[in-house]
Amino acid sequence: MNENTQAGPQSSWGAILLIYAIGVLGATSISQVVPIVGDLGKAFHLSRPQGGWVISTPSAVVAVGALLFGWLVDKFGDKPMLLFGCAVLVLGDLGVTVAGSVEMLYAMRVLEGIGYVAIAVAAVTMLTRTTQGARRTSALTLWSSFVPMSFALPLILAAQLAGTGQWRWAFTGHGIALAALGIAAWALLPTPAPVRTAMRTAGLATVVRSPSPYLLGLAFACGAFMQTGVVSTLPHMLSGRFGVSIGLASSIGTLGMIFNTIGALAVGPLLNRGTGALTVSVLGVLLALIGGIALYVPGPAFALAATASSVFFLGTGIIVGLWALLPRVASKPSCVGATSGLVTQIVLWGVLFGPPAAFAAAASGDWTRPVANIVIGGVACLLLLWLVIRRIRGSDTADGTAPLVQAAH
Repeated sequence: MNENTQAGPQSSWGAILLIYAIGVLGATSISQVVPIVGDLGKAFHLSRPQGGWVISTPSAVVAVGALLFGWLVDKFGDKPMLLFGCAVLVLGDLGVTVAGSVEMLYAMRVLEGIGYVAIAVAAVTMLTRTTQGARRTSALTLWSSFVPMSFALPLILAAQLAGTGQWRWAFTGHGIALAALGIAAWALLPTPAPVRTAMRTAGLATVVRSPSPYLLGLAFACGAFMQTGVVSTLPHMLSGRFGVSIGLASSIGTLGMIFNTIGALAVGPLLNRGTGALTVSVLGVLLALIGGIALYVPGPAFALAATASSVFFLGTGIIVGLWALLPRVASKPSCVGATSGLVTQIVLWGVLFGPPAAFAAAASGDWTRPVANIVIGGVACLLLLWLVIRRIRGSDTADGTAPLVQAAH
């Protein structure tokens, strides 16, 4: 057994679900603005590009700072950084509600981004630290659905506030919910045992020099590029193309996020039962390509477009479910935080650029442009996952994560 799978007490599913819920609310700091961006535009006199950056600012913070926060997680511990992230994000939520200028709005969104990146890196590190074997695989595939779930919640909840002038309640409600979960985490989640500082920080240079985290992060970034691009433009695309209401079109996005979560959650059982990781990768990419192309090809009725959307999101869900491979690209437990930080940082570049690329493609009026984004993203994702799996296959397989390695063959 290697360092990545040291035996230890398993977290209960209650603790795993609590960490997951905090991660979902952390990521919601980005997506909660999507339904109410029009209201924010009116309140702060934002141009369309400014509105886009109000949405993407937390993503930009993660894209720049996740590796640093991964190092901080390794240095100070996952639970303290998780609680820190909750506190900072709650402060950012409250700050947005009292913002009186565009500058303060952006500053508070940066603060929310700092909270989000701390949560995102600390949560996945805690899940890895407190689980082993099949439960770890299941926990990490559950974790992989936190981004799609974070998009589904605002489409259900914050969308009710759109056009009412009550946009502040989206941030107030988010802050209250996250504060409650943070208190529960402080009381209930296990605290890591003390580790010597040298051990906490020694792995950072190893992580930065290792190609595997970069490859895995780039693979997920390609998946995120496809997924966030579609989800951010889907309601207006369906509404304009088929003449349906924004509410009905948004419900198709919500349905897609449900299928996305189903796809992510299916990966754990598939890997635990010996299905090849490469087979899972091919399945996910093929579904994303088939659904994505069918979604944009001219002609299909609304029902067929909705079905194609669900197939696409099912495929991208399977792709993100391969977060279960993360422990296999970490050189040792003491640098899981830095590894997850680096992977998360690279992934968020896909989240950051996916919506602008999709909006530009939609503005062109040429249906082949969004299809090209999906095809390029899908092919690149599959190639990168293949390279990651090759590297895992070449590593020592005599450990507790052997099913994942065997699955690569």
